[in-house]
Amino acid sequence: MTDLSAPAQFPPYALTAPPAPETRPLQGDIQADIALVGAGFTGLIAARELARRGANVVLIEASEIGTGGSGRNHGQCIPVFGYLDPKILPQKGCDLLRDAGRLVFDDIARDRIECEAVQLGTLAAAHSSSGLNRSRKAHAKYAALGKSGDYLSRGAVAELTGNDRFLGGWVHRDGGHLNPLAYARGLARAATEAGAIIHTNSPITSLRRDGDRWLLGTPEGSVSAASAGFATDAYPTGAVPESFRKSSVIMHSYGLASRPLNAEQRAGVMPSGMNFGDTHRDPMFFRIDQQGRLITGGLVELRRGRNSAYTKEFMTRRLTGLYPVLAGLEWDHHWRGRLTVSSEQRPQLYELGPRLWGLSGYTGRGVPTSAVMGRVLASALIDPAEAAELWTIRRPARIPLRHLIGATVQTCRGPLNKLRDMLE
Repeated sequence: MTDLSAPAQFPPYALTAPPAPETRPLQGDIQADIALVGAGFTGLIAARELARRGANVVLIEASEIGTGGSGRNHGQCIPVFGYLDPKILPQKGCDLLRDAGRLVFDDIARDRIECEAVQLGTLAAAHSSSGLNRSRKAHAKYAALGKSGDYLSRGAVAELTGNDRFLGGWVHRDGGHLNPLAYARGLARAATEAGAIIHTNSPITSLRRDGDRWLLGTPEGSVSAASAGFATDAYPTGAVPESFRKSSVIMHSYGLASRPLNAEQRAGVMPSGMNFGDTHRDPMFFRIDQQGRLITGGLVELRRGRNSAYTKEFMTRRLTGLYPVLAGLEWDHHWRGRLTVSSEQRPQLYELGPRLWGLSGYTGRGVPTSAVMGRVLASALIDPAEAAELWTIRRPARIPLRHLIGATVQTCRGPLNKLRDMLE
């Protein structure tokens, strides 16, 4: 018997997203300058950039546009990165990463992408004295980069959030939110308008060297290309090079979307329209979309994110602790997805072979990260020396016991962070 109270096991994004451009499976054998695998944000941005630079680009996707993480994330653009450091990345890469949020919304405006984009900023609210110290350090970094104004007082944060419990906070000016599936479909349209060819429902079934070219097989055809790039991240198929597939830890995330809030709730919960995040070690974040849905989530744990009834009850309790006006909040959507974490906890550009490249390790910041890494991948496929000025190039290295690592982190992270929060 169907449980009519159970939330839908997919995000709400398709309910309002414009249709994707018309595509079809790859049939027959074709040639291209460059072949890309994966029609998520990164692959689509790389395809668009390459086509605009005059390359003949073919992008193949195992399912539909935005089926993986690009259509299953929380829709937040939070351009705050621990690895934004010239000691870690080349200066040009740091500059690109610094402007990741601006790149996202500039692309949306330039390509006329209809994706419910709102760029009002991302708020980090300090929930405790130790959180206040951490947030002041983060603010100082981004204020020095011109991405934030003055550190906010308790009163200023209360005005933005509709909540007077926070001790202070700061806003990253380039942050915002969007409908991620609509964004992916808009990027696909921009890529095809630039001249890229996209084939959906065409999983890669084989990869081999054919003279000085790469031959990528699909169920009904193949692509022969001088260069090839993988933008599959946490959704690779078996034909993707094993060294690449095993170079990162795959974790599982979940999302929740509520029924549209009523007028009183909309007025009282984040009236600023910004993304909300606070300084709990067990992170609390949410956004409110154009239809008034509250969207939140996190990493899947033993029960949270896995058990729908428990997850709904937990998040309702947590949110109503901040906003009593949310009492009785109901959830219509509960879905799951995947993300990757590299051994260095930052995105990696891998040279997999001669003129063969891959990207992985986005660590759950896919919206702003892809705006940078799509450009990095395009550079690598055109000129590796150009890419080296943007990002460190590595060879993939297998992470031992990566499945055990992923399971352990997902099991222990939440309880440990809750304990840390209690001890602060």
